[in-house]
Amino acid sequence: MRISPPSPFLLGLSLMLISVSTFAQTGLQYPEDNSAVKSAEVMPVLLGCEDAVEPEKRQSCTNDGIMTHIMNELIYPEEAQNKGLEGTVVVEFVVNVKGVVSDVKILRGLGPLDEAAMEVVRSLPHFTPGLENGKPVNVKYALPIRFSLAD
Repeated sequence: MRISPPSPFLLGLSLMLISVSTFAQTGLQYPEDNSAVKSAEVMPVLLGCEDAVEPEKRQSCTNDGIMTHIMNELIYPEEAQNKGLEGTVVVEFVVNVKGVVSDVKILRGLGPLDEAAMEVVRSLPHFTPGLENGKPVNVKYALPIRFSLAD
């Protein structure tokens, strides 16, 4: 059930898509099995953004598309609204070799908000997969989703 926020409850989101490798300076990695890399030569791109010629524009389009999807589809749980629960849930996920979001899990949670955050990430549209040495690879991401209620 989609919750239309009543006037005292407004959903405020701040999103930032972070490749886990942003924090690591180890360079590119190619997995020997089906594990996920932290960074790839060509990072995954949200479908519809792949026509942008410059990599920065493809990444910007992807980030904007993810943010728009989450802002439009996230359901702030009524239980959390009633309790005035706010904060940031960090969701880790993999864009797999088929361009599908998989392996969704909570890195930092807030109880009743966790499932809502995981559900919206699972519902992300498909991507073109990341590439390493010309081959598709799984790429791991972390996505902080901020839940806030306005007065």
